[in-house]
Amino acid sequence: MIEDARRRQRHRRRRGVALGGAALVIGLLAVLIGGGGDSQTPSVRSSGDLSKLTLVHGRAFLGGHPALMGVTPSLQAGNVGVCVRVVDVGDCNGPFPTIADPVYGGEGGFSPKEKVGPEGEIDAIFTGPGVASMRVAHLGTFKAESAPGLPPGAKQIAFYRPPGSRGTVIAPGLTPRALQTGFKNAHYGPALTETLLDGSGHAIPVTLSHVFTLPNSYWQGSQTPPAKGRCAISSTLAGVSTAWGEVADKIAADPSITTPGWLTCLNVWFSAAGESYDAAVLLNARSPGKPPAMLWGAIPVPGHPGMVEIPPVQREVHYLFPRPSRAQAARELARNTKTVGRARAEQLMRQVKELAGKEQTSWDVFVPSTVARRVGPTWVLVRYGNSLAQRISLLESLRVTKLKLRD
Repeated sequence: MIEDARRRQRHRRRRGVALGGAALVIGLLAVLIGGGGDSQTPSVRSSGDLSKLTLVHGRAFLGGHPALMGVTPSLQAGNVGVCVRVVDVGDCNGPFPTIADPVYGGEGGFSPKEKVGPEGEIDAIFTGPGVASMRVAHLGTFKAESAPGLPPGAKQIAFYRPPGSRGTVIAPGLTPRALQTGFKNAHYGPALTETLLDGSGHAIPVTLSHVFTLPNSYWQGSQTPPAKGRCAISSTLAGVSTAWGEVADKIAADPSITTPGWLTCLNVWFSAAGESYDAAVLLNARSPGKPPAMLWGAIPVPGHPGMVEIPPVQREVHYLFPRPSRAQAARELARNTKTVGRARAEQLMRQVKELAGKEQTSWDVFVPSTVARRVGPTWVLVRYGNSLAQRISLLESLRVTKLKLRD
């Protein structure tokens, strides 16, 4: 239990994340090497520019601008899981709520600390049925409330801790003993244990759950998809190629979840006309073979009967590209020379120097633009691409060529 918590300790708390100039240069060089970035360039700040956090009526703000918080399905093949985001910290492939652990994403772990940093801290969990509030030792009780963008029936419990606050928040299902035995050399304040409460104010016992996982297989590019995979799709569009794919080798129901969910049977990344797309085949997690629940946030696509669209959940990020020191530039030049050759490495370094000190704009994406349609007992969906028209075109070209639900 302790080791699991340590591995996942940044799951649902947003703390100060300061990236120095070297880290940013390396990250953006990677984008340049890749020929441009996708829409998921992370938010970045220099070490001297930590943005302040605030929580207003349950909504998080970072530097005065709305921050990203919420839950979205995971698309890892063979999993019935979710991804959870709290400002700029997130985690994927956590479990759906269960009777034993009624929290989206599970316990989330913790990070031992003596006091909260200068930007403050927001702690949030997203709950399934039966949770009315959460008591936090030494702080008080916080109500579970509806929030925009959450799954149907889900609620959010969030609270803010100002800079300098003492203590380490311990998630439901964990105890202060994890601090005493798992982090012997860490400095931390009092354990702020979280306890879920039902509508009568009684404590809800929590037994940590793990994501429902079935065996899967992986393939790349021109390799033949694994024969034991239970699902397959193909495109009728010319010029579409497979970058990689992952498929479930077995299909089974997840009997423990208390909310409608999806089992990912197949997840494939396609390339077409220089664009990348993520496609998936989803099944009813509680009863594969029966129609799966409506996708969260889906709305009809005008002019395309039976097709739905999930608008993106994202925020615009503005930042200054750092000016690398001579030592940093020399290290990056040497490193990139080994991987892409001297001429290309020098070209990249010129681009970095041109960008240095200038304001840049990117998008921090939590839920990418998505289109989907029902095919038999599945959802087939497509994400990313540059436009709705491109996503629709690829989705309409996809054919489910294999669907084996039983042995």
